[in-house]
Amino acid sequence: MKSFVLVVLMQSMLALQWSSGPLQKQVQRNREWQAGTYRGLTIGKSKRADVLRVLGEPRRQDTPAGQSPNDPDPEVWYVYKGAAEFVGDLTVVIEKRTGVVARIDLSPEDLSEAEAIKHFGPDYIITRYAFDECLGDEESAPLYESPNGSLLEIEYRARGIAVAVNEAGKVNTISFVSKPIGAVESKCKKRERTPGGDLN
Repeated sequence: MKSFVLVVLMQSMLALQWSSGPLQKQVQRNREWQAGTYRGLTIGKSKRADVLRVLGEPRRQDTPAGQSPNDPDPEVWYVYKGAAEFVGDLTVVIEKRTGVVARIDLSPEDLSEAEAIKHFGPDYIITRYAFDECLGDEESAPLYESPNGSLLEIEYRARGIAVAVNEAGKVNTISFVSKPIGAVESKCKKRERTPGGDLN
């Protein structure tokens, strides 16, 4: 009987060892961002005409706060009401020069972190971000990964989805993107370490 139990244990250990390799690779792949797709609109690929075909005319058009007429990469925001799976606004960010969809943001009115995870699934990672303050204020400064950052994101990187959660455990924004939402390290701190303090 003991030998039978020993054989079963050895088989279980071999099976676990065999499965852990591919699983580890999958976790590593999930840290790489892929382009997100929302209702057939692929970030970085779909264009303004595709947005109008899928979602119709927007309720209004906005421009980012602080965007100047001389901005080299101007954006136009198409804002829809009730076009998302959740109650709230949906904003399609479009590059004005190319007409390409740069990002899609859902702003649910009342969605908890647990409800978002239930909807999108368990294959996420959690990343904290901070503002790179020497490059702007909290409205315009870029983000970088920081273990002590005030911004918490539930990320489905392989699907191009980032879910921003506030301190109360409520979802602020669900973003469909095609690239990282923040740098791996702070450019400000990098500048402090560089002789002369020049940004690269």
